Amino acid sequence: MGLDKHTIWRWRLIIMQGLSDSSDDQFSGIVEVDETYQKESRKGSRERVKYKRDPANNPKPPRLRWYEYNKLGVKMQRGLSRWQLPILTVVDRGGAKRAQRITNRANSTIQKALDPVIPADAVLCSDALRAYGNFAQMKGLEHFVVGGAKGKAKATASHHIQNINSLHSKYEDFIRQFKGPASKYLSGYVD
Repeated sequence: MGLDKHTIWRWRLIIMQGLSDSSDDQFSGIVEVDETYQKESRKGSRERVKYKRDPANNPKPPRLRWYEYNKLGVKMQRGLSRWQLPILTVVDRGGAKRAQRITNRANSTIQKALDPVIPADAVLCSDALRAYGNFAQMKGLEHFVVGGAKGKAKATASHHIQNINSLHSKYEDFIRQFKGPASKYLSGYVD
């Protein structure tokens, strides 16, 4: 195309921003909600370079790089941590989908994200995260918990979270090719 790579990169970011503004799906019927996670990435960040040049005036980076864990003999933290960024996903049986990067899994954060998109006559299907139950109770929704403690909640033919799990799988396949995008651009990739 004869264009500079930086021009193409800026165009890509503008297109991603435009896609994020066009999420106006209307949800109805049985609505599935769940969250998936993306590892935090500081690609392109100059914090390590600044710290090496002037450690007195620049803070030490908050965590090790992936290859430093084995090199220094430090065990990597498993499971959920502050380095796992939550992405709230919502799907209904009519095909409407929404994914949104949220700051945490607190009740108030999830209620703030779900309140404008889930109608009062919906049936909510989710995992056993307490914030979903609190949201359903606050909004007066019928709520089905799938996959809680062993023997407590089981999926039925119509109340399951398989569609949302399928969306998570598609997201993982899509994001894999970018080798962990920088967290500051993650919302654009999610959209």
